[in-house]
Amino acid sequence: MNVTLNLEQRLYVIPCGDGYSCLGFDNARDHADQIAARLNQPLLGFSPGDHGSLAGYAKYRAATDAWGRSPLTQQTYFDPGTDPKAARALETCRRDGRKVRLVHGNTTTGRCWLDEHDVVGRIGRSTGTMKVPLLIEAGDDGGVAILTNCLLRLIDWESGRDLYRHPAYRVPDLAIRRAPEEGNGPWQVLHDGTVVARFGDIGKAGGYLAFMCGETVEPRVFQ
Repeated sequence: MNVTLNLEQRLYVIPCGDGYSCLGFDNARDHADQIAARLNQPLLGFSPGDHGSLAGYAKYRAATDAWGRSPLTQQTYFDPGTDPKAARALETCRRDGRKVRLVHGNTTTGRCWLDEHDVVGRIGRSTGTMKVPLLIEAGDDGGVAILTNCLLRLIDWESGRDLYRHPAYRVPDLAIRRAPEEGNGPWQVLHDGTVVARFGDIGKAGGYLAFMCGETVEPRVFQ
């Protein structure tokens, strides 16, 4: 496989069918090191000089192959840096099949990303060597991979209760105001003083604000 290095963007560029996929240098290292620790095989982890090199990519491939040959491949695989409490909560929800709401963001600052898509559904799991958690929306058989190391909150949809809450999480500072100028909508929602959404109806603006603050409001109310 003719993998090349993009040093400027710190990526491995990997041929994939008629195109390419990419893997960050840091991701390759973190996954290899995590697998090495989980399998108690330190030689699978990165050594000085592996980061950002083709040897590092070979280490990453060797680590993921070793994971696939081990009994642990039957377990759910979580991103490096995932809070163990978040992992346990996600696994419980997967087994229970309950509907949940995900809140992603920066786990250092606690600032959420205000995602409105791919955040409500049940927890599933991918197939293959690395069985990662998926967010599966109602009526779908598959879903998108969950960025488990960026999870700030996991909310039970029926009760609105937190099943997991990152210690750094802070409720977003949102406000609704009448737009000072004519434009795409008379009602603006501001996050920390910056306009992040516009609506033609104040009810939709309120629904959006409530949803982004963690209330279990159906997104169709404001989308």
